[in-house]
Amino acid sequence: MILKKRQLLLATLVIALGAAIFINRYYTAPQVDSAASGEVKEQQTSKSTDKGANLGDARYVISTDVVLDDAAAQAVASEYFSSAKLRRQTARDEAAEALNDIIKDSDSSPESVAKATAALTDISQSITVECDIENLITAKIGCENLVILNGGTAEIIVENGSLDETKVVQIKEIVVKQTGLSGDKITLVEMEY
Repeated sequence: MILKKRQLLLATLVIALGAAIFINRYYTAPQVDSAASGEVKEQQTSKSTDKGANLGDARYVISTDVVLDDAAAQAVASEYFSSAKLRRQTARDEAAEALNDIIKDSDSSPESVAKATAALTDISQSITVECDIENLITAKIGCENLVILNGGTAEIIVENGSLDETKVVQIKEIVVKQTGLSGDKITLVEMEY
């Protein structure tokens, strides 16, 4: 009985995997204009010519043909900011857990406990300040953003199309008030997609 359940489960997983591969191939395969021409649409839309290019050479491609509509752009930005904030929180949780292990370990020296406690305090203060800055930028500018405070610098990532001269000044003003950093220690990056 157990053997049949396992075989059935394995067969189901194999079929699901095959279906996923088929769907992926179907939707990512290049489109052919006609059977006689045999030319691929993706190759026809390429406007650049690479003379002397070698197979495997990497190059950056900026396509002016592809324009994301507002909903798609917002979805991409929202997904990026959500995953970045999740990665940041996961890294901090792991660091805090390691520091707590040092603090709780009875074999730790008083110096290492003091350093771990100070580092844990720094992490919690950074979390609070970053969250405050993100909330203020969202309230004042109205855009998705991510603030990273690291070693006396601040990096702010905002969604594409949300920066102009006035907003740059407003964001820098918020960061200076919250952190006390000078303007040259603040970097603004507009997300590209």
